Amino acid sequence: MKKYTHAWLAMMAMKRIEKAKIPERQKDDAKALITWFKNYRDFVISGSWYPDSVFKDMSTSHIVKYRPDDGEATPSFRIMPPTLQLYQYGLRSDLYGKPFFLEKKHNLCDRCESFTESLIDSFKILTMENEGSPIVPSNNHIAMRFFILSHYIADCHMPLHCDARSFANDNDVHAFIEEIWDKQVQNSYYVDDDNNRFFYDPEGYPLKQPEMSELMEYVEDELEKREFVWDWGRGCNNTWDYMSGISQYSYLMAYRLIPADHVPSDITRQLYRESDAFKEHFFEYSKVIFADAVESIAKVWLHAWVRYRDWFRGTELAYYKAQESAADKDLKKANKIINDYPSGKETQSAKVMTAKEAVKAKQAAYDSAIASGKNADKASEALGKARTRLTELTEKLAALEAEYKEAVSSLENLKALLVAAKVQVKRKQAEIKKYEDKNSGI
Repeated sequence: MKKYTHAWLAMMAMKRIEKAKIPERQKDDAKALITWFKNYRDFVISGSWYPDSVFKDMSTSHIVKYRPDDGEATPSFRIMPPTLQLYQYGLRSDLYGKPFFLEKKHNLCDRCESFTESLIDSFKILTMENEGSPIVPSNNHIAMRFFILSHYIADCHMPLHCDARSFANDNDVHAFIEEIWDKQVQNSYYVDDDNNRFFYDPEGYPLKQPEMSELMEYVEDELEKREFVWDWGRGCNNTWDYMSGISQYSYLMAYRLIPADHVPSDITRQLYRESDAFKEHFFEYSKVIFADAVESIAKVWLHAWVRYRDWFRGTELAYYKAQESAADKDLKKANKIINDYPSGKETQSAKVMTAKEAVKAKQAAYDSAIASGKNADKASEALGKARTRLTELTEKLAALEAEYKEAVSSLENLKALLVAAKVQVKRKQAEIKKYEDKNSGI
């Protein structure tokens, strides 16, 4: 797929998340994601095109190649969400259930998985690092990664990216198909070429031209009425599993798009345009490919976002529990100071009185030594030690009194802090319970 197609698919995925009837468990998170996303929509064209314009990893990371196999190996086609049209078409394919060979040198599904994980990790770093930290990723950077990920997800829906047949000749039917799609997008929406973005409608999505192509209209209408299915599909537990399943049915779609009786090395753009496969089914299959690509981008994005938000909620709960523990510890300490003060003051006051008597006695001894003309050095030293001891005990008594007064004055505030911390913990526990769902398939 080409630049504007990729960007449009990403924008439609945003629209899908906002407009679809999201399951209750993920509804709040979906709203939060769209609120966040709309601040960065201007990056969609450049971001979704980065894999082609900058990374240029087309020979390995934009493809996952299958071909029919004459062996006796039992094929393992994944069970996908029933709303996916690629899946429904695939179930009716002549190649469904037949052995296939998967080339090992391509890593499109790995790429989708790795970018998904990097999104979650980036959000975690952004959450944990202090504002202004030199290592923290920016929201701009994370948004770009969302759009980059959408490119790889979309490529998995392009049947020829999953077909081991080679159509790379001078007439390049693969490029021809993608050019048709890209023109459909450009002719249906207003593009702000000066700023490398779309013009937007009042809701913030690509502004439609008065005359839209049937393909674009279909995708917009289909996604308004299609049920949003949260689960990945039977046996699918993550992005990699899901994209692997998509690639299998995309491979099956390739043999509908360009039937097996077409010799790859001989087919030209003109021959393909004149073929029954193109005339009768090209735009029918294009609708399936586009609608499912939007659905998959939206699904993978939302799964990644919900995983981050679940982690964030858990991190918040741990923080509030630590606050509760600290408040409880401070309150217990203050109560202990107040409760221990009477006996402590009595003990410390007695020590001060004893120290005063000692100073009085040492002073008398010193005065007697001076009056009698004896050596008063030892008496002076003893008097100094007694005075020092009195000072230390007096300061401890004053500190004890100050600590007591501070404990008394702060007691009500400490009680209030503990109550507030408990409320926060209960609130966060209730919020997390709301999102608990063992069958969420996250």
